Amino acid sequence: MLVGASREFMLIMGLGLIVAGLTTYVIIGILSVVHLRDKHPALRAELGANIAAPRMIGWFLRAHYRAAGDSALNAIALPGCIGAWSIVAGIVCVIVSKGMGYV
Repeated sequence: MLVGASREFMLIMGLGLIVAGLTTYVIIGILSVVHLRDKHPALRAELGANIAAPRMIGWFLRAHYRAAGDSALNAIALPGCIGAWSIVAGIVCVIVSKGMGYV
């Protein structure tokens, strides 16, 4: 009984983290792309204009926005970094929940 409740909790928590992370990432990703277009065209050309591009996702996950030295970009991109990591944490929770089903 306890394993079933724990499994359901992990699944619901994981799905919630994924949804919250995706929402944050989409909104902040668009804002970041616009900021890069206006202030850092070379960096935008390197990352691409698509928020779903692997380079852009990795840029958020590794917090490489700090290397630009732009405090406004840091303020915009920090929630995107948190959202990207929330997606990763949610995926891990769902995988753990799936693994708990085989106990």
